[in-house]
Amino acid sequence: MKKIIWWIIGIVIVVAIIIFATRSGSNNTGPIKIGFIGPLSGDAALYGVTEKNITDQVISKLNAEGGISGRQIQMIYEDGKCNGKDATTAAQKLISIDKVKVILGGACSSETLAAAPIAEQNKVILFSDFSSSPAITNSGDYIFRNAPSDTVLAKLDAEAIIAGGFKKVAIISENNSYGQGVRKVMDGIFTEKGVNVVFDQYYQTGSTDFRDILVKLKQSDADLVYVNPGDNGKSGALIIKQYKQAGGTATIHGNFSLGTADSLAIGGKYLEGLVLSDSAKLTNALNDLIAQYQQNTGTKPGNNFELGAAYDRINIIISALKSVGYDADKIKNYLYGIKNYTGALGTIGFDQNGDVTGGSFFTEFIIKDQVEVPFVQ
Repeated sequence: MKKIIWWIIGIVIVVAIIIFATRSGSNNTGPIKIGFIGPLSGDAALYGVTEKNITDQVISKLNAEGGISGRQIQMIYEDGKCNGKDATTAAQKLISIDKVKVILGGACSSETLAAAPIAEQNKVILFSDFSSSPAITNSGDYIFRNAPSDTVLAKLDAEAIIAGGFKKVAIISENNSYGQGVRKVMDGIFTEKGVNVVFDQYYQTGSTDFRDILVKLKQSDADLVYVNPGDNGKSGALIIKQYKQAGGTATIHGNFSLGTADSLAIGGKYLEGLVLSDSAKLTNALNDLIAQYQQNTGTKPGNNFELGAAYDRINIIISALKSVGYDADKIKNYLYGIKNYTGALGTIGFDQNGDVTGGSFFTEFIIKDQVEVPFVQ
């Protein structure tokens, strides 16, 4: 009787070992799934599509060369639509159903801030290349970005305004994570430097008629208007166009999103003389990447910086996978260890918060003949 029991126990153990080995082998030989959250539809789609296109380009080449240790990369794209609600749904699906250990995204700050607590709770890497809200800095140990915080951009824009000698500033901001983040930083700098903010107004995402705001703006007697759209510059272009059509004459500054092809097309001649922050002098690697992107897609990237950041991001993840495997904790530690990665944006690293350090980021430009040229005070 004892022999029979021991035979049964032995058979159970052998079967368990076979099942474990089979499952383990499947996990190590199947596709490596990487999630993506970004705006693939709506007004901000130019950003998400740019990221998707360049990511696909890199992954297609890698897979054609055999993948990573014989495993193919499987990208799973989800439309975050540049808002927290859809990004939350996307993150939950990617983690719970697709079982990804790495998510690229979001592009918009609202997407990243919504997905971050879900990724952090489930110990999944969330890696944004374009989200700049200061709140992302403290989102968790598994949250990374190779885009600078709004603090960097807002400081640059505020300093340009101060250097121009403007004393009465109006700020018009989109009421979302990006617009609020930039406005908060700039307002603090202006208060410290004695610049009077005479008008400070938010508008709702999706707005197209700004006449009520502009009537109040003209009454404020501001000598400079800072137009601060969120992750999509189309609304900002409309504001400037309607302001000038209504006879507004104040100097206008704005953030990087006003330099997109869509914004320039909407604003047309009304954007002439606009001073804005945008990608700094392009590296040779980024210039080559832009040319290659246009040749492959027949379109311009939504944003030059974003193209380079998305390209660097997927290559950093590939490097991590080759070095430490498909393990979120090991990838996390690998990313924190990066201090001198050289890519399309120059040489970057990550600090203790997962924020980017180094790199070639932003400078000030002025629009002349619908083209950005360096701005000199």
